[in-house]
Amino acid sequence: MKRAQLMEIVRAYADFQKLDLVALQETSALGTRPDAASIAEILGATFTSYQNVYHHHGARPQGNGLVWNTRRIQMHAVEQHLLPRVQQTKISRLERAALRPLNRQNRMNVVAEGAFDGLSLRVCSAHLDVLGLRFKRQQFHAVLEELRRRPAVELMILAGDFNTFRIGGRPNWNGLKREAAELGLRAISDEIAWTQAVRSLRFRQKLDEIFVASSHPFRSRVWTLDVNGSDHLPVFAEIVIA
Repeated sequence: MKRAQLMEIVRAYADFQKLDLVALQETSALGTRPDAASIAEILGATFTSYQNVYHHHGARPQGNGLVWNTRRIQMHAVEQHLLPRVQQTKISRLERAALRPLNRQNRMNVVAEGAFDGLSLRVCSAHLDVLGLRFKRQQFHAVLEELRRRPAVELMILAGDFNTFRIGGRPNWNGLKREAAELGLRAISDEIAWTQAVRSLRFRQKLDEIFVASSHPFRSRVWTLDVNGSDHLPVFAEIVIA
């Protein structure tokens, strides 16, 4: 992430100024100031933030975060949910052997409970591991199980970097969406073709998704900005509850 460039993008584009909620993955810090807090400051005095750290890359912290507009959203609790590591999952011996030599990072979700315009709200900012087909599927299953065990809410949003890499259409990750649908979560970002690009290699991948479950009818609009503040494009969603 190019922090200075990313912060300038947040300042410059009107799309960011209309947000009520931001879900962040792979956040870091400038000194002792978390990136989530810096983004909240740019968005305005009514915004606040939460950021957890699940890993250090050298001296640099990495974490997930949330930023929200306190005029529209009241968060009552924000918690961390640790995802299973390789040794805690049931995967093939071949996949386990391939993943074992790698320097594995902890992966942790942020799950927040609150209210949005009078509706009970749950938000999860998720980040699955980079490698391992069955491993990532089981991490995603753990994300859903954490959401499933909690009391029902009127509006639930799951957003994040799911690292659903594919080559030539394989592997097919539709199973993740079917499993999410069993919890009432609908992927609203299907029309976005790609969210990650290593521009020097002209290599484009769809890694990020937004899922929504609502007890009320809703309509949504999603879009991205092709900006170069990160190796991921920001994904925006407008969700209107009927």
